Amino acid sequence: MDNVNLTSLPPSMLHKILSKVLMTGIRDFGCARIAFPGFNEVGRDDHFYRSADLIFFNDWANEVNAIRAFKVKCYRLGNPEAIYLRGMYEYFFLHLLDEGREKIHRAAERGCVLAQFVDAMMNLAFSVDGRGIVHNYPAFTHQHVDEMFQIITGWKIGHNWDYEKPPTFISVAERIDPNVPHSCWCSNLDPPMFIVSLDGSRLRWKCDRCFWNCAAWEFCYAIHLTARAWPIED
Repeated sequence: MDNVNLTSLPPSMLHKILSKVLMTGIRDFGCARIAFPGFNEVGRDDHFYRSADLIFFNDWANEVNAIRAFKVKCYRLGNPEAIYLRGMYEYFFLHLLDEGREKIHRAAERGCVLAQFVDAMMNLAFSVDGRGIVHNYPAFTHQHVDEMFQIITGWKIGHNWDYEKPPTFISVAERIDPNVPHSCWCSNLDPPMFIVSLDGSRLRWKCDRCFWNCAAWEFCYAIHLTARAWPIED
Protein backbone atom coordinates (compact mmCIF):
# COMPACT_ATOMS: atom_id res chain seq x y z
CA MET A 1 0.00 0.00 0.00
CA ASP A 2 1.08 3.56 -0.68
CA ASN A 3 1.03 5.39 2.64
CA VAL A 4 0.86 8.76 0.88
CA ASN A 5 -2.46 7.80 -0.74
CA LEU A 6 -3.83 6.28 2.45
CA THR A 7 -3.18 9.42 4.44
CA SER A 8 -5.58 11.32 2.19
CA LEU A 9 -8.49 8.96 2.90
CA PRO A 10 -11.18 9.84 5.45
CA PRO A 11 -11.65 7.57 8.52
CA SER A 12 -14.85 6.11 7.05
CA MET A 13 -12.93 4.80 4.03
CA LEU A 14 -10.10 3.47 6.20
CA HIS A 15 -12.76 1.68 8.26
CA LYS A 16 -14.12 -0.04 5.14
CA ILE A 17 -10.64 -1.08 3.99
CA LEU A 18 -9.66 -2.41 7.41
CA SER A 19 -12.93 -4.33 7.60
CA LYS A 20 -12.06 -6.04 4.31
CA VAL A 21 -8.59 -6.85 5.63
CA LEU A 22 -10.13 -8.39 8.75
CA MET A 23 -12.08 -10.83 6.57
CA THR A 24 -8.80 -12.39 5.40
CA GLY A 25 -7.66 -13.14 8.96
CA ILE A 26 -6.85 -11.65 12.32
CA ARG A 27 -3.11 -11.67 11.55
CA ASP A 28 -3.58 -9.47 8.48
CA PHE A 29 -5.72 -7.16 10.58
CA GLY A 30 -2.89 -6.79 13.11
CA CYS A 31 -0.26 -6.30 10.41
CA ALA A 32 -2.32 -3.56 8.74
CA ARG A 33 -2.60 -1.70 12.03
CA ILE A 34 1.14 -1.90 12.54
CA ALA A 35 1.93 -0.83 8.97
CA PHE A 36 -0.20 2.31 8.89
CA PRO A 37 -1.07 4.62 11.83
CA GLY A 38 -4.43 5.49 10.28
CA PHE A 39 -5.50 1.85 10.37
CA ASN A 40 -4.27 1.57 13.94
CA GLU A 41 -6.38 4.53 14.99
CA VAL A 42 -9.48 3.14 13.29
CA GLY A 43 -8.81 -0.35 14.68
CA ARG A 44 -8.59 0.95 18.24
CA ASP A 45 -11.94 2.72 18.09
CA ASP A 46 -14.88 1.00 19.80
CA HIS A 47 -17.05 1.65 16.73
CA PHE A 48 -14.92 -0.75 14.69
CA TYR A 49 -15.64 -3.60 17.12
CA ARG A 50 -19.32 -2.74 17.37
CA SER A 51 -19.71 -2.90 13.58
CA ALA A 52 -17.26 -5.67 12.60
CA ASP A 53 -18.61 -8.34 10.23
CA LEU A 54 -18.33 -11.57 12.20
CA ILE A 55 -20.73 -13.79 10.25
CA PHE A 56 -18.13 -14.30 7.51
CA PHE A 57 -15.11 -13.81 9.76
CA ASN A 58 -12.17 -16.04 8.82
CA ASP A 59 -11.36 -17.45 12.28
CA TRP A 60 -8.19 -19.45 11.73
CA ALA A 61 -7.56 -22.05 14.44
CA ASN A 62 -3.86 -21.20 14.73
CA GLU A 63 -4.77 -17.67 15.84
CA VAL A 64 -7.17 -18.82 18.55
CA ASN A 65 -6.05 -16.47 21.35
CA ALA A 66 -6.15 -13.33 19.21
CA ILE A 67 -9.49 -14.34 17.72
CA ARG A 68 -10.95 -15.07 21.15
CA ALA A 69 -9.90 -11.64 22.42
CA PHE A 70 -11.32 -9.95 19.31
CA LYS A 71 -14.69 -11.75 19.53
CA VAL A 72 -15.06 -11.13 23.25
CA LYS A 73 -14.41 -7.41 22.76
CA CYS A 74 -16.98 -7.27 19.94
CA TYR A 75 -19.55 -8.96 22.16
CA ARG A 76 -18.88 -6.72 25.16
CA LEU A 77 -19.29 -3.63 22.99
CA GLY A 78 -22.67 -4.82 21.70
CA ASN A 79 -21.83 -5.97 18.17
CA PRO A 80 -25.16 -7.43 16.87
CA GLU A 81 -23.44 -10.24 14.94
CA ALA A 82 -21.41 -11.20 18.02
CA ILE A 83 -24.63 -11.33 20.06
CA TYR A 84 -26.24 -13.50 17.36
CA LEU A 85 -23.31 -15.91 17.11
CA ARG A 86 -23.12 -16.31 20.87
CA GLY A 87 -26.88 -16.90 20.96
CA MET A 88 -26.54 -19.63 18.32
CA TYR A 89 -23.70 -21.21 20.31
CA GLU A 90 -25.70 -21.19 23.53
CA TYR A 91 -28.81 -22.57 21.82
CA PHE A 92 -27.30 -25.34 19.71
CA PHE A 93 -24.06 -26.21 21.51
CA LEU A 94 -24.90 -25.61 25.16
CA HIS A 95 -28.67 -26.24 24.90
CA LEU A 96 -29.35 -23.03 26.83
CA LEU A 97 -32.55 -22.53 24.89
CA ASP A 98 -34.00 -19.47 26.60
CA GLU A 99 -30.67 -17.66 26.80
CA GLY A 100 -29.85 -18.49 23.18
CA ARG A 101 -33.22 -17.39 21.83
CA GLU A 102 -33.05 -14.15 23.83
CA LYS A 103 -29.69 -13.26 22.30
CA ILE A 104 -30.81 -14.14 18.78
CA HIS A 105 -33.88 -11.95 19.26
CA ARG A 106 -31.79 -9.11 20.72
CA ALA A 107 -29.39 -9.27 17.77
CA ALA A 108 -32.37 -9.12 15.42
CA GLU A 109 -33.67 -6.00 17.17
CA ARG A 110 -30.23 -4.40 16.78
CA GLY A 111 -30.26 -4.90 13.02
CA CYS A 112 -28.43 -8.17 12.31
CA VAL A 113 -30.16 -9.37 9.13
CA LEU A 114 -29.30 -13.05 9.63
CA ALA A 115 -30.56 -12.88 13.22
CA GLN A 116 -33.81 -11.33 12.00
CA PHE A 117 -34.29 -14.23 9.61
CA VAL A 118 -33.39 -16.91 12.17
CA ASP A 119 -35.56 -15.35 14.88
CA ALA A 120 -38.59 -15.17 12.58
CA MET A 121 -38.06 -18.67 11.19
CA MET A 122 -37.75 -20.13 14.69
CA ASN A 123 -41.07 -18.48 15.57
CA LEU A 124 -42.51 -20.01 12.41
CA ALA A 125 -41.20 -23.50 13.18
CA PHE A 126 -42.48 -23.43 16.76
CA SER A 127 -45.97 -22.48 15.53
CA VAL A 128 -46.46 -25.98 14.06
CA ASP A 129 -49.79 -27.56 14.97
CA GLY A 130 -50.86 -31.16 15.44
CA ARG A 131 -51.34 -31.60 11.69
CA GLY A 132 -47.77 -30.54 10.92
CA ILE A 133 -48.82 -27.12 9.57
CA VAL A 134 -47.01 -23.91 10.55
CA HIS A 135 -48.87 -20.63 11.05
CA ASN A 136 -46.79 -17.59 12.12
CA TYR A 137 -45.71 -16.50 8.64
CA PRO A 138 -42.88 -13.93 8.72
CA ALA A 139 -43.18 -10.67 6.78
CA PHE A 140 -40.48 -11.77 4.32
CA THR A 141 -40.79 -11.98 0.58
CA HIS A 142 -40.15 -15.38 -0.99
CA GLN A 143 -37.10 -13.88 -2.68
CA HIS A 144 -35.65 -12.80 0.67
CA VAL A 145 -36.11 -16.32 2.04
CA ASP A 146 -34.31 -17.66 -1.03
CA GLU A 147 -31.46 -15.18 -0.45
CA MET A 148 -31.11 -16.17 3.22
CA PHE A 149 -31.13 -19.87 2.39
CA GLN A 150 -28.29 -19.24 -0.06
CA ILE A 151 -26.32 -17.87 2.93
CA ILE A 152 -27.12 -20.49 5.57
CA THR A 153 -26.54 -23.40 3.20
CA GLY A 154 -23.38 -21.92 1.67
CA TRP A 155 -19.86 -22.97 2.59
CA LYS A 156 -18.75 -19.56 3.87
CA ILE A 157 -20.35 -19.76 7.29
CA GLY A 158 -19.42 -23.37 7.95
CA HIS A 159 -21.16 -26.68 8.40
CA ASN A 160 -20.68 -28.16 11.85
CA TRP A 161 -21.87 -31.68 12.61
CA ASP A 162 -19.95 -32.49 15.80
CA TYR A 163 -22.59 -31.70 18.41
CA GLU A 164 -26.05 -32.85 19.45
CA LYS A 165 -29.00 -30.70 18.49
CA PRO A 166 -31.38 -29.74 21.33
CA PRO A 167 -34.09 -32.42 21.67
CA THR A 168 -36.78 -29.71 21.72
CA PHE A 169 -35.62 -28.40 18.37
CA ILE A 170 -35.45 -31.90 16.89
CA SER A 171 -39.00 -32.56 18.08
CA VAL A 172 -40.31 -29.43 16.36
CA ALA A 173 -38.47 -30.26 13.12
CA GLU A 174 -39.91 -33.78 13.07
CA ARG A 175 -43.46 -32.49 13.54
CA ILE A 176 -43.38 -30.20 10.49
CA ASP A 177 -44.88 -31.87 7.42
CA PRO A 178 -42.80 -31.12 4.29
CA ASN A 179 -45.25 -33.03 2.09
CA VAL A 180 -48.13 -30.58 2.38
CA PRO A 181 -47.80 -29.52 -1.31
CA HIS A 182 -48.58 -33.07 -2.46
CA SER A 183 -52.24 -32.66 -1.53
CA CYS A 184 -52.63 -28.92 -2.18
CA TRP A 185 -54.40 -27.19 -5.06
CA CYS A 186 -51.19 -25.38 -6.02
CA SER A 187 -49.56 -28.66 -7.05
CA ASN A 188 -52.42 -29.43 -9.43
CA LEU A 189 -52.29 -26.28 -11.54
CA ASP A 190 -52.57 -26.97 -15.25
CA PRO A 191 -50.34 -25.82 -16.74
CA PRO A 192 -47.97 -25.79 -13.75
CA MET A 193 -46.29 -22.54 -12.72
CA PHE A 194 -42.52 -22.31 -12.15
CA ILE A 195 -40.13 -19.78 -10.62
CA VAL A 196 -36.36 -19.45 -10.99
CA SER A 197 -34.32 -19.59 -7.79
CA LEU A 198 -31.27 -17.39 -7.18
CA ASP A 199 -29.02 -20.36 -7.89
CA GLY A 200 -30.62 -20.74 -11.32
CA SER A 201 -32.70 -23.80 -10.54
CA ARG A 202 -36.30 -24.00 -11.79
CA LEU A 203 -38.78 -24.64 -8.97
CA ARG A 204 -42.48 -25.31 -8.93
CA TRP A 205 -44.48 -22.37 -7.59
CA LYS A 206 -46.13 -22.91 -4.17
CA CYS A 207 -48.96 -21.12 -2.41
CA ASP A 208 -48.12 -19.40 0.89
CA ARG A 209 -49.17 -22.32 3.07
CA CYS A 210 -47.02 -24.80 1.15
CA PHE A 211 -44.12 -22.37 0.76
CA TRP A 212 -43.84 -21.63 4.48
CA ASN A 213 -44.28 -25.23 5.55
CA CYS A 214 -41.46 -26.32 3.25
CA ALA A 215 -39.31 -23.34 4.27
CA ALA A 216 -39.76 -24.11 7.98
CA TRP A 217 -38.84 -27.76 7.46
CA GLU A 218 -35.74 -26.90 5.39
CA PHE A 219 -34.73 -24.25 7.92
CA CYS A 220 -34.83 -26.72 10.83
CA TYR A 221 -32.53 -29.13 9.03
CA ALA A 222 -30.05 -26.47 7.89
CA ILE A 223 -29.70 -23.73 10.49
CA HIS A 224 -28.01 -25.81 13.21
CA LEU A 225 -25.12 -26.45 10.81
CA THR A 226 -24.21 -22.75 10.93
CA ALA A 227 -23.71 -22.64 14.72
CA ARG A 228 -20.07 -22.23 15.75
CA ALA A 229 -18.08 -22.33 18.96
CA TRP A 230 -17.97 -18.99 20.75
CA PRO A 231 -15.63 -17.89 23.54
CA ILE A 232 -17.27 -17.33 26.91
CA GLU A 233 -15.61 -14.61 28.97
CA ASP A 234 -13.96 -15.47 32.27
